[in-house]
Amino acid sequence: MSKAVTSDGTVVFFGSHAVDHYLRCAYWPAEGQKINAQPVGRVYGGMIPNAATIFAGYGRPPVLMGPLEDNEDADPILDELAEAGVDTRYMRRSSEFKNSYAYNFLSEVNANEKTLVIVDPGYTFELTAQERAIFTDAKFIYSTIAHLTRIADIEDVIAEARGRGAKLFIDVEAESFRSADEDWWAFSSADFLSFNDESVGKFRGAKTSEAAIAELLAATDGEVITTLGKDGCEVASRAGKTRIVGLRVPAIDPLGAGDTFNSTYLFGRACGHSIEQSARFANLAAARSTTLIGPRGGRASVQAVEDFLRNLKQADAASALPV
Repeated sequence: MSKAVTSDGTVVFFGSHAVDHYLRCAYWPAEGQKINAQPVGRVYGGMIPNAATIFAGYGRPPVLMGPLEDNEDADPILDELAEAGVDTRYMRRSSEFKNSYAYNFLSEVNANEKTLVIVDPGYTFELTAQERAIFTDAKFIYSTIAHLTRIADIEDVIAEARGRGAKLFIDVEAESFRSADEDWWAFSSADFLSFNDESVGKFRGAKTSEAAIAELLAATDGEVITTLGKDGCEVASRAGKTRIVGLRVPAIDPLGAGDTFNSTYLFGRACGHSIEQSARFANLAAARSTTLIGPRGGRASVQAVEDFLRNLKQADAASALPV
């Protein structure tokens, strides 16, 4: 059993766990087509635990809160998280919860992309008085809309947390919300919203992306991030737009790159770095993560990411380093 990690409670990640299965195939088949795949391995994942692990790698232990299935994987999951520097004291372990399962298909044709099939049994979660105190006293809260909506009275909980000064970071995946209108309470409560191309398309509906993002900025005065995979990222705020180009790296597994980007960006902003500094470093940390197998391959110290970037010997790498 690993030694327990104690966080100062500044940053709270909320979400459930997944067991990720890797399979390698020549290409992703069309509907109705049959294809052979080879099993590559099985690792512990989950978007929120992945992001918490990446964040912890930078030397600031976060709190990870949420459900954990009480089965043969529970102890190894908790040990792995503790070894990574994550405070797991507020994980609620119970046989009533079921972990998610993810099947990640790696294509030999296009190593820059992944096809991910997720089996999510869902859960309901009512915060205890202690859990609510930890949650609402945080300075930063990181989650998805899908996970937040499983907390009873979540709108009141978020309002209380924000009233105490918490800033909310939401990772916006297309399958994690119903629509912009139905989940507007969450979008309008966030200080940081991280989209990808697919989730932006779902969120904007009939509007242009520019119009939809402008509406968000008017409501939140926050930061709207759009990750563009190997093409980099763009961050919009009321101060304007910041565009960061991608780097050329020998990618072998893109799973976890988004989690790496998001938690690294939050780390930068929590440390007081500018939007541009945070976006550059997050973009490049995510690029590094794609050169390693596993959803938590992006976990590294700031120094390790700096060394990787310098070794790329690309013109814009040095400018990505945090001040």
